[in-house]
Amino acid sequence: MCSKHHVVFFLLVALFVGACASSAPIEEEPVEEEEEAGERTVTIPAGVDSSAAFYASAMADESFVSFAMQERAREQAQMARSLVSDSDTLWTYLSASADTAQDLTTEEETAAIRAFNRGAEALAEYAQISGAEEMDEGVLRSMQADLLDQAQAGFEEAIQIDPYDEDTRFRLAQVYNLQAERLGQEEAYDEAITILERLVRLRPDQHGLFAALANSYYAVEEWTQSAEAYRKAAEVHLESVELALEPDVEPDSSLLFQYAMAEADAYVYGRHSEQALEAYDTAEQYATTEEDRVFVAEEVEWVLWDDGNIDNSFARDSLVQLADAGEYEEARQGFVELRSSVESDNARDWTDWRLALVEYEVGERDSAAERLQALVDRTERQENGAPTDSTYQRYFDAYGTICYNLGLEYLGERRDNRTALKYFEQSTRVPWSGQARAALEAAQILRNNVTQAIEYAELAVEKEEQLSQDDRQTLFRILVDYHRRLGNREEAAQYADQYRALQAGS
Repeated sequence: MCSKHHVVFFLLVALFVGACASSAPIEEEPVEEEEEAGERTVTIPAGVDSSAAFYASAMADESFVSFAMQERAREQAQMARSLVSDSDTLWTYLSASADTAQDLTTEEETAAIRAFNRGAEALAEYAQISGAEEMDEGVLRSMQADLLDQAQAGFEEAIQIDPYDEDTRFRLAQVYNLQAERLGQEEAYDEAITILERLVRLRPDQHGLFAALANSYYAVEEWTQSAEAYRKAAEVHLESVELALEPDVEPDSSLLFQYAMAEADAYVYGRHSEQALEAYDTAEQYATTEEDRVFVAEEVEWVLWDDGNIDNSFARDSLVQLADAGEYEEARQGFVELRSSVESDNARDWTDWRLALVEYEVGERDSAAERLQALVDRTERQENGAPTDSTYQRYFDAYGTICYNLGLEYLGERRDNRTALKYFEQSTRVPWSGQARAALEAAQILRNNVTQAIEYAELAVEKEEQLSQDDRQTLFRILVDYHRRLGNREEAAQYADQYRALQAGS
């Protein structure tokens, strides 16, 4: 039975540690170093500083008799991509400029009119059947496809005869747009791209068409073309505002923000970090809410996680998903590989932290403790011992938690007070949210060394906000007992008052 103050802490990737003697036994003993301290040998457990081990061992000599006598912790939602599609191009005719126009013969004019009318009739019939509610959906789709094909053929023939007729161009653009929508529903992306490329050639003033083209390129993972089309969509929108005849027309900042974010997203998947960062900078300029600005900042941080090595950022996210799903052994192997490829110090430190967590989960607890010990030791700190970079606090929390839980393990199932005390001492030296708990544990197992026990207990008092009410009652109760044993009546009375106040408020 474990006492109530044996609290289990959780690390940020579901690192659950059994907090009492009923936890599963560990088959492998830690690899320990031995150093000479005067005339005696002191065992230094994995993850514990030698100074902490010597200090705890000295107290243990005066205190112990034989036993025979656990945040989970971010992704990225991807933008929904509209489905569009396409077919053959008529660049020769669609590229024709007015200054190259030639007069048509009567026969050519007649042929162009007939072709146009065939297309117009098919388009009109398409519009008519599209409103037929009683028609079977499959039959309707088949008829729509046939009629659009007929309309396309008619208008394209008319364009080949007379490339300069604006009405024909408009109607052909209309058909291409309908074809793109229809084919998009069938996810015929390659054909959609051809149609949309033709469509933006016909209507280069429509930013929505460039956005649809960008979506289709995105769907087939043509990242650079997709990013360029998103940027063109933004440029066309800005141009339409600049050339607007109406007064006081303003750019749509929300739309421009979405275009820039989509452009950046495409560059990210194309592994072009520099271009992605430029697009994020543009997006930040168009952000209208604090939420949008925070989102951009998070995306930039993601790209720069390993100095712009986007492959490693993607690998990191995949491994986090594995760990969160409980696939610890596979995640461990992946983090080992990632550790060898990251280049920045921040990425290396983050990877060591996550690797230590999964090592702990697969039973490699000595390795986890030593890895976190090295990480904490190399971290720049403030005067109070806390990391200078606040994002590193989670690494300190993980190290303190593992030392604390290893102490509980040795105290419980391994029945080794000496090693338990070393881990508790190490845990009290790490600025983390459980220092008071580690100090309370040390104070209780040092009951035969009252002076040292009081030092630990008073350290816990300094950080009593970290303790639960039950823990605080335990703390004040043992302080009353210890001070009475030393004849310190005034101190005992003080802690007795605090104990009674807690009981009255519970």
